[in-house]
Amino acid sequence: MIIDFREMDDGTRLQADICIVGAGAAGIALAVELAKTGADILVLESGGREFEPAVQNLYAGPNVGLHYFDNDLSRLRYFGGTTNHWGGRCIAMDALDFRERAWVPHSGWPITRAELEPYYQRAAVFLNMGRAETDAAHWPERGIRLDAFDPAKLENVTWQVSPLIPFTAGYTEPLEKAENVRVVLHCNVTNIQAAENAASVTRLDVRNLEGKTGTVEARTYVLATGALEVPRLMLASDGVEKAGIGNRHDLVGRFFMEHPHAFTTVLLAADEADFLARYGYHVFNDHEMQIGLALGHPLQEREGVLNASASLDFRIDPEAGILALRDIYRAVKAGQLPVALGDKLYAVMADIDGVVGQAYRRVRGQKLGGPTVPGFILRTEQAPNPDSRVTLVDERDALGMRRIALDWRLNEQDKRTLDVMSRAIAEEVGRLGLGRVRVDGWVTEGPENWGPDMEGGFHHMGTTRMHADPKRGVVDADSRVHGYANLYIAGPSVFTTGGYANPTLTLVALTMRLADRLAADFA
Repeated sequence: MIIDFREMDDGTRLQADICIVGAGAAGIALAVELAKTGADILVLESGGREFEPAVQNLYAGPNVGLHYFDNDLSRLRYFGGTTNHWGGRCIAMDALDFRERAWVPHSGWPITRAELEPYYQRAAVFLNMGRAETDAAHWPERGIRLDAFDPAKLENVTWQVSPLIPFTAGYTEPLEKAENVRVVLHCNVTNIQAAENAASVTRLDVRNLEGKTGTVEARTYVLATGALEVPRLMLASDGVEKAGIGNRHDLVGRFFMEHPHAFTTVLLAADEADFLARYGYHVFNDHEMQIGLALGHPLQEREGVLNASASLDFRIDPEAGILALRDIYRAVKAGQLPVALGDKLYAVMADIDGVVGQAYRRVRGQKLGGPTVPGFILRTEQAPNPDSRVTLVDERDALGMRRIALDWRLNEQDKRTLDVMSRAIAEEVGRLGLGRVRVDGWVTEGPENWGPDMEGGFHHMGTTRMHADPKRGVVDADSRVHGYANLYIAGPSVFTTGGYANPTLTLVALTMRLADRLAADFA
């Protein structure tokens, strides 16, 4: 059933076998799976069924690192969580992503890709995708030619699109009808109370925006509120462990990861229709999918770079004057001189008619338009970085909790990965006679220049990473917080590394694995 904490008495005491905090992708998947066990399941959700500005504001907080989306724009805080603006793109992580790579510091999961394979298939069914495709082997039999790239440099992969957007479309009714599941809306956890010996959790303190309070007691607790809110809650719960729950080695909040997204290449002298026929979206047996490119494992190791992928896309011609004018404006607004000012001024004057037309569009409240060019948008892995992190600031929200500060940091290896992947695409497209590729100049510049169009993908990962050694991770291979007998974490915050794959399929697979672990405990 789904109920509302606002309709309960002040001081309500809730009890359950398993309490799940958060009703996003991980929380909903875990509740649906555990409903089959007969255990008494309680799910606590901060928001209601629809977007509410006052609830969403609980995410607000400063970004103190690389330019990024505001915290209260990159997550959604109501039933269904950020799946409410999820695009549905899915792909499994590589076997390489789970290994310890000598050229990638802090890499290496305590589980293998092979161990996760059956859970990937369960996750694909849960996401209404049919079977998870781990390579591009089936495309020729569908009548789609695969380009003969050098596999040491590039390989074809398959992106699938889940129609389950948002999760609430498919799983609201099952949760409403489940007799052993209670979803409590407008119920915010403000404290995790540890036992005096800091070896287990004894209760959760909850509160709503109207000031009503309560407590929750369960045998097992699972935090499933994402890579920003999970560390926030753990760091704020400092009544027993002064550094926060599970933070004995100063790891909670560290290793925040994203997938840098950048349109770095433009296809020239190429058959655009031919590229679109292969690398555009296709529908087979009612399932939408797309061929993509991935950086070959041998090239990653030889160049000492990270995993990377690319897919065909279109953008405004990067040589258009309006983009140069935009770069000048952004730099001046920040009190800086733009990089290559002379070149940018020349681009503005050379395309003055286009600039005037685009400016007119903006005055009329329209988006930038005009000629587009085909190319590849890159989605790359971020190197695990302990200085890329979530911390708390002194400012407090409407619940009295300290707000989040996000310090997103990228390094030289992250930038070099974009360079190596862009050059690999250019070289292979040219070698096969498919056309020519122009690589944006900023890609080959130093790590401090990330280009005006580089951004994240709303893919928050890390901050409570998985590792067998408590000095190197917050949770163990079972997603249990080190040192705590009954506290687990579900979701992308446990990722040790992020690969290039959109995180949803992997986080659901890990959630299915956790569900089996908790079901065995209950049995």
